[in-house]
Amino acid sequence: MDLLTIYNQAKTLPEYEELIGDQLPLYKLHFKKAKVPDTAQEWPTLKILVITMPQCGDSISIIPVLHKYFETTPTEIRIVLREEYPQLMDQFLTNGARSVPVVIVLDKKGMFVTRFGPRPAAAQNIFEAHRQSIMNGSVDKQEVSKKIRTFYAKDQGKTIIADFLNTLKQALTEVNEVDFP
Repeated sequence: MDLLTIYNQAKTLPEYEELIGDQLPLYKLHFKKAKVPDTAQEWPTLKILVITMPQCGDSISIIPVLHKYFETTPTEIRIVLREEYPQLMDQFLTNGARSVPVVIVLDKKGMFVTRFGPRPAAAQNIFEAHRQSIMNGSVDKQEVSKKIRTFYAKDQGKTIIADFLNTLKQALTEVNEVDFP
């Protein structure tokens, strides 16, 4: 199945919001508090396909920030669940793992442009600083997740957008698509 077909079958943001249950208030808070630049109108129209799971903490932080950034543009964000599309997930592994979210950017015709995720570098650095301690059991993974959630809350989406836009700019520069905001 090609990416455009999957995108067209994917859940809309309101459908995804119905799935996140008790995480919805946090999702909405991230949307409300997100500090995003006013440059989205300057990008070409894109299709954004996100592979995730409803309970994914990174997704609860990242998706609403991207939603807010693109809300006044024709760019639409669609969601697929990792378990429903295992073959797609396997095409976008992170270091061999099924880490989510994976943000897949398509051009307006549905051709692959780039991917982003599972989290911005600064949040990943928090995890990496504790990886060995998690693996040897001296630190609980939930404690590290709390540190990452705190980072997202204080950062207000600025790092998410900066990393995402840098990834997008680099990919579009390689195909000589557009001048950038």
